[in-house]
Amino acid sequence: MLWWAPILVVVGLLVNGVRLRGRLRRLDTLPASGRPVDPDHLFVCAVGVQLTEAARRSASYHASRERLDVLDLVPADLTIERALDVARMVDTRTYRNDRLAPGRGAFQALLVRAEVAHRAGVEAREDYTPVELVEITERLKRHAPASTDLAVLPGLGAARDDGATRVRVQRRSWSVIKPINMYLPTLRDVATGIGVHLNRPWGLAATALFWCQPFFVCAGRVPVAPRDLIRSPIVRITAGLEYTVSTVRAWRKAQRSAAEAKAAGLPPDPVKAQAKAQATARRERYQRAFAAGPETFLADRRPDCPWCGSFELVVRLASRDLELRKPGRFQLDECLVCGHVFQNPRLTPVGRVLYERDRKDGLNEKRAQAAVVAGAARLRARAELMRPYVLPRAWLDVGTGIGSFCNVARSVWPRTAFDGVGPAETIGEARRRGWVDRAYPASFADIADSITGGYDVISMFGYLERSRDPSEDLDAAAKALGPGGYLVMELANPAALGARLLGRLWRGWGVPGVRQLIPVENLVAALADRGMRTVLIQFGEAHEPGDLLAAVGLATQALAPSPTLPWLLGSPSSPVRWLAHVVVLTAAAAPAILAGLAGAVLVPLLRKGERSNTYRVIARLDA
Repeated sequence: MLWWAPILVVVGLLVNGVRLRGRLRRLDTLPASGRPVDPDHLFVCAVGVQLTEAARRSASYHASRERLDVLDLVPADLTIERALDVARMVDTRTYRNDRLAPGRGAFQALLVRAEVAHRAGVEAREDYTPVELVEITERLKRHAPASTDLAVLPGLGAARDDGATRVRVQRRSWSVIKPINMYLPTLRDVATGIGVHLNRPWGLAATALFWCQPFFVCAGRVPVAPRDLIRSPIVRITAGLEYTVSTVRAWRKAQRSAAEAKAAGLPPDPVKAQAKAQATARRERYQRAFAAGPETFLADRRPDCPWCGSFELVVRLASRDLELRKPGRFQLDECLVCGHVFQNPRLTPVGRVLYERDRKDGLNEKRAQAAVVAGAARLRARAELMRPYVLPRAWLDVGTGIGSFCNVARSVWPRTAFDGVGPAETIGEARRRGWVDRAYPASFADIADSITGGYDVISMFGYLERSRDPSEDLDAAAKALGPGGYLVMELANPAALGARLLGRLWRGWGVPGVRQLIPVENLVAALADRGMRTVLIQFGEAHEPGDLLAAVGLATQALAPSPTLPWLLGSPSSPVRWLAHVVVLTAAAAPAILAGLAGAVLVPLLRKGERSNTYRVIARLDA
């Protein structure tokens, strides 16, 4: 039955061992240097790390020679376990040039150029914990996406390590980007244990490979002592237990400190007290906002179609906010004449701010970042769309958010200037990160006249669906583009097969953030009216897999949302609500797996004809 489990472990250990060894061998080892440290270079270290002056000179020389803004310094005496973690987290072939790769490294010491440290808000100190360096490394990589690298630095003494700290670093590193990686070691150990009982030869082979894998991976790169043959596997196995024990001890210590602080009339735990106060304030803010009912954030219902003016409307969909479960019920109407689908009544400007808050920022910021990393290939495909038509000199992305597309597109068009239009808060962050060259914190229509002829390409990816007035934005595009310029767009397809079969569980509806869904015929006609000739309509290649899996997620959130959501009525600590949440999540595991498999099988079908959930259009403004 499960006799094959240890065979999979053996194969996995062999393949993974070769992969990890290759990653470590590609790390540069820095030579000694007699040049002084560049005054523009700062050092950020974990407490206990020993960074000599000679090591500083060596790191500074390498960073200057390679034109690096951030250099993660890997101690030559790093323990085997931590060296394995570096190899697991960092693909050394692509890390430097992968503009969306999350910042990862040894979390011991970093060299940072002063200007980047200033933009990222990182203070040059040498008393950080390794867990704090995880967040700092992530932040620095975002602000230097193509000038961050790793290297082994002889003379850099690693901080004293223990299993509990290692697990904390792992949990912080993998919890958002790849949470499954936290459980793979446990699955491996269980499969090996099963194999020892049900398939002894392969079970023993898996045990032997697990014992020896670190030495095969690290030999020639990390010093390996004979005692490590016994110590390293034991540390890897018992790290979880050590983490649990240290957590219990820390909790007991915190309880004693809280009791002592309470007796002295002081706050029990300033950090936790602040976090609790912030959560309470957020909850009170939402409760006050929705006290008069969500209807107060809806404008008057309009009797006609905003696209063609027809009064022949039918209800296409009525749904709640299934993604975040914020209060309110929303309706999408469809025009029987032109097929335009639009939210009716619409959210007011204040309502849009309220309903969009915490969707891609705040409570869901890390999840949104993980989604961007997972969709990097799709962002590159968008940039590649223009290759047959133009060599862009200047590209303006409308509704760019924090500039993720522009950041990735630079790897496709390194000589192109990428600018962005968006709200002041997000576009300002894009500029601080250096992901856009110029930021326009304004509406597109307001700047169209001032930038006429300044861009070869203007892009709108997922923008028109959320636009207040798509006709106004298309007018602005026609003004801003010079003769021969291109407008490239990607929109949700209201005629998609998923829209017809999944009902309100189709993620393309985007309730309540999406204001309208535009049929492709309507868009092409609107472009022609403005003197823009459509040169490409793309359906199959634009399809984004995952509708079935997303439907399971929306259904799960609809049935039992997280009790911690601050806009839900009732106590967030209600045992009944938590029990329902856990039960529904557990029950959804099997459907989610089946949905993922079925979705992968159905991709070829969904990419035929006009069944895809997304379409792309490229139009050229002729002279």
